[in-house]
Amino acid sequence: MWKHVIQNRLLLLGVVLSAMFAVVLMRFYHLQVVEGGDYQEEFLDQITRSTTSPASRGTIYDRNGVPLAYDELTYSVTITDSGVYATRTERNESLNRIIARVLEILQANGEQLSVRLPIIADDTGALAFAEEGTDRERFLADIFGHSSTDDLSYNERLGYDEREATAEQAYGYLCGETGYGISEEYSQEQTLQIIAVRYAMSRNSYQRYRTTTLAEQIGETSVANLLELSGELTGVEIAESTLRRYADSEYFAHILGYTGPVSAEELAEFEAQGLSYDSNAQVGKAGLEQTFEQQLRGHNGSETFYVDSVGRVTQVLDSAEAVVGQDIWLTIDSELQKTVYQLLEQKLAGILLANMVPEKAEDSDELVIDADDLTTALIDNQVLDTEELANADAGTAEQRLFAAYEGKKSGQLERLDEILETAGQSLPSDWKETADYILELLGDEGYLNNDTGSEAWQEWRQSWQDGTVSLGQYLRQGIESQWVNPVSGNAPYSTLDESWNAMKTEIHTLLSADQGYERLLYRMMIEQGEIRREDVCMALIEQGVLEDVDGSYSRMASGQLGAYDFLREQIRTLRITPAQLALDPCTASCVIVDPNSGEVLACVTYPGYDNNRLANHVDGEYYNHLLEDRSLPLYNNATQQRTAPGSTFKPVTAAAALTEGLITPETVIQDRGIFQIVTPSPRCWIYPGGTHGAINVSQALRDSCNYFFYSLGYGFSLPGVTVLPENLEEETAVYTPEQGISILQTYMEMFGLNETSGIEIGENSPQMANEFPVTAAIGQSNHNYTTTQLARYAAVLANHGTLYDLTLIHHIGERAGEAETTEGTETLQNETVQDGAAQNGEIPDAASQNGGGEESAETAREGQTLDAISENTWQVIGDGMRQMAQSNRTLSQLSVSLAGKTGTAQQSSVRPNHALFIGYAPYEAPEIAIAVRIAYGYSSSNAVEAAADILRYYFNLEPVENLVTGQADMSGSSGNSMAD
Repeated sequence: MWKHVIQNRLLLLGVVLSAMFAVVLMRFYHLQVVEGGDYQEEFLDQITRSTTSPASRGTIYDRNGVPLAYDELTYSVTITDSGVYATRTERNESLNRIIARVLEILQANGEQLSVRLPIIADDTGALAFAEEGTDRERFLADIFGHSSTDDLSYNERLGYDEREATAEQAYGYLCGETGYGISEEYSQEQTLQIIAVRYAMSRNSYQRYRTTTLAEQIGETSVANLLELSGELTGVEIAESTLRRYADSEYFAHILGYTGPVSAEELAEFEAQGLSYDSNAQVGKAGLEQTFEQQLRGHNGSETFYVDSVGRVTQVLDSAEAVVGQDIWLTIDSELQKTVYQLLEQKLAGILLANMVPEKAEDSDELVIDADDLTTALIDNQVLDTEELANADAGTAEQRLFAAYEGKKSGQLERLDEILETAGQSLPSDWKETADYILELLGDEGYLNNDTGSEAWQEWRQSWQDGTVSLGQYLRQGIESQWVNPVSGNAPYSTLDESWNAMKTEIHTLLSADQGYERLLYRMMIEQGEIRREDVCMALIEQGVLEDVDGSYSRMASGQLGAYDFLREQIRTLRITPAQLALDPCTASCVIVDPNSGEVLACVTYPGYDNNRLANHVDGEYYNHLLEDRSLPLYNNATQQRTAPGSTFKPVTAAAALTEGLITPETVIQDRGIFQIVTPSPRCWIYPGGTHGAINVSQALRDSCNYFFYSLGYGFSLPGVTVLPENLEEETAVYTPEQGISILQTYMEMFGLNETSGIEIGENSPQMANEFPVTAAIGQSNHNYTTTQLARYAAVLANHGTLYDLTLIHHIGERAGEAETTEGTETLQNETVQDGAAQNGEIPDAASQNGGGEESAETAREGQTLDAISENTWQVIGDGMRQMAQSNRTLSQLSVSLAGKTGTAQQSSVRPNHALFIGYAPYEAPEIAIAVRIAYGYSSSNAVEAAADILRYYFNLEPVENLVTGQADMSGSSGNSMAD
C-alpha cells in the first residue's frame, strides 16, 4: 500500500516538474525567438559611452594686457569604432572603407594627417619602419598582441621571430585577416595610411568609444564635405579643438616656452603627484608654460551617456563642463621687450661690420672677419642649403658649386691612402686638415679609446702632432695597442692588416656621408679660391634666401660686384642677420628690472626662435635646424649664458673694502701700472699707455682702475691687516689668498651672487670666484654669472641695499583686482646670508666652501646682511658710477641722469672679449636697473651703446623710428679693446 502511494506521488511530482520545465522552455523560446529582436535593440540602446571635452589653456598676457600666448579654436576630424558588426571581416571592411573615404576627402583638400605612419615607403615602394630601437619594438609588440616588448618571440604560425620582423612582414601581417584585413583594392599609399589610422585606433581598443584624431586644423571645405557624408561615415565626427599660439614668437619664446603632447615619463610624474592627465593632453614643455602648468592647464569636461547601435545618444547620465585654465599676467612690457631685441640685433650687425675686412689680416693675432670667414659662415650655418645644390632644377651658380664640391670630394677619397700614409709634416695643408678631421671623426664615432695613462700612447700622439708619423701609422699602432677600437663586425682574431683594411673602409664610409666633412671641403675651396665667393652669394639668390636687389645677381656674375661688398650690404640691411652668420658676436642679452620690486620689465635673449613651430606638434625639420644652428637659438643667453662680469663687479669690491674699514672714501691709491706684488703680475688696462695716478674709490669706479682694486683684493688677503697700508710692497703680513676670497665671497653672497635670481624660468647657477682674490676683485678669476643675476645685483646698487628675487609674474587671475595670487617678490634684505652657511648663521671660509685648501686666518665671519653697508657707502659707490656715466662719451649725451659700470671680460685669446654694462636710471630715484651683455662683443663700449639706445627708448628721449631702423647700428667700435 505504502509502496503504491509513493509511486503515485512520484508520478505526480514528475508530471509537475515536466509541466514546469515545459513552461520554462516556452519562456526561453518566447524571450529568444519571439521577443529576441526587441531585447537586443533595448540592449544596444543601453551601451554606455563617455567622452571628454578639452578645456582651453589660460592666456598669458604682458603687463599691459597684450596677449602673448593663447588658444586658437580649430576643427579636427576624429573617428571612433562605434559600429556593431556580425563578424571580424565585416568590421574590418567597414572601418577600412570609412577611413579610406575620409582620407580621400582630406587629401583632396590638402589636409595633413595627424597620425604617425609606423611604416613608410620610399620612392621605389620599398618599406621601412619609421622608428628604430625601442619605438620599433613597441610597435611590433602592439601589433602582435603583447603587453610588453619582452614577450616578443618566435611565432611558429608566422614562421619568423616577431622581434626581428621586417617592415614587409609587419605590413603583410597587418593587411591580413588576423590584422586589419585591408583589401588589395587600395594602393600602397592608401594601405599605409589605413594602417596608421587603425594602429592609432587600436591603442584605444579597451576604450572603444574614445576618439582618434585623424587631422587637425582642417579647413572649412573639409568640414563641409565630411558633414555632408556624416550619414555614411559612422563614427566620424568634426570636433572643436584648440591649438596654442604665440604672438611675436621670436621675442618671447624663451620666456613663454611652448606646449606639446604629454610624454609617458611626464604622465608617470604627474600620477606620482596625484594629478590626473589624459594621455592625449598638451602640457607645458619649457618656459613659463612648464613652470605654471598647473595654473594654466584647464580641466576637461566630461559626459557619460547611452547610445544606440549607430552611436545616437539616447540618455545623458552625467556631465561636467570644461573649466578654462587661469590667465597669467606678466611683468614684461611687450613693446619694450621687442624693441630691446631689435636694438640688440642692430648693434650686433654694427659690430660685425666694424670688424670686417676684405682680405685676411697680415697680423694673425688680429681678431677680424674677412670675406672668406663670411662666405664660409653661410655654408657652415646652413644658410645656403647644400643639399639643394644637387637638385635637377638647381641654378647656374648652384651647379658650379656642386660640381666643384664633387670634384674635391672624389679627389680626396680616391687618394685617401696617400692622406693616411703620408707623415703629417709632409702633407699639403688641405690633406693635413682632412687627416686631423678624420681623427676627430673617429673619436666622435667611438673608435678612439685613448689610454692617456699609457706612455706609449702619449709618445705616438706626440709624434702625430709633431708630424713625424702618418695617421695610418698612428691608427695601426692604436689597433695593435688597443687604444683604437676595431670596426664592429670585424672578426675578433683578425690580423692587423685585416683590421686596418676594415678601418680604412669605415673611414671612407664615414667621410662620404658626413656633413662636417662637406663643410670642411667647402671652406678649403673658398680659402684656396677653388670656388668663387660670388657663386655662394648668387646661389643664395637662386635658392630664394636673398632677393636680387638692384641687379646684384647679374652684377656679381659679370664681375661688377664683389662678394664682400654684397655681403656687407646684406648685413647692413639685416637681410643677413648676425644669428644666420653665427660669427663673433652673434648673441646678446639684456635684462631690465624695477629695482623697487624685482619685477622684470624685459628679459631679452638674441637670437630667438619661433615657438609656434615647436608647440602642439613639433616641426621635426625645424627643430633639427635649431639644434644644428651655431648661434644656439634654443639657448637663453639671459638666464643660461654665464661669463665673468669683468669690471661690473668692482662695486662689490668697493662695498666690501668700505664696509670692512680697509679703506675710507678718501683713501688714495697710486696706480703704478703693473701690480708687481704678486706673480704673475697683472696690469691696469690703461698701462703702458699711462696710469690713473693717485685716485680714491669713487674715481677708481669712474676710471675702472684695475690697480686700485688689485690693491683691495691683496689687502683683504693680509691676516691681521684691517686698514690698507700706504705701501703694500713693504707689508710683512703673509699674503693669504684664502682669506681674501672668503671676505669677497661674503659680499658676493650679500649681493645675491651666490644664488639664482628667482626668475621663474630655467636659470644656470652662478659661480662665485674661489681663487686669486687679486684678479677676483676686478671681476676676473673664475667668476661666472648670468645676465639675470647681474641685473638683480644692479637693482641692489640702485635701491641701496634691498635684495629682491626677480619675478616675471605680475598676477594670476582674470584682472588685477581679481587675482588669485598677488604676492610680490620676496625681499631678502634682512635675512642672514644662508647659502653654504652653518646653522648658526656663520659663513664658512672659501676653503671649506670649495672642498679643500688650508684653513684661512679667519675661519668664519659672522653672518651679514646688506644692512651692514652704510648709506654713506652706497652714496660713494653711486657717485663713482654716476661719474662713470658722466665721463662716458655715449652716456653723457643722454638727457637722463644715470649711474653705470662697464665691464670687459677676456675668456679666450683667439676670440673677442665679452662686453658688459650694468646701470640704473634716473640716478636720483631709479625706475629701472639694467644689465647688457654682448658675448664676444670686442669692447664694453659696444654694450654701452646698446644700453644707451635702450634708455633712449625707455625714457622717450628719441622717437622709436629713429632707433629701430631695421639696419645695422654703425656706431659699433672696432678692435678687441680692454678699456675697463
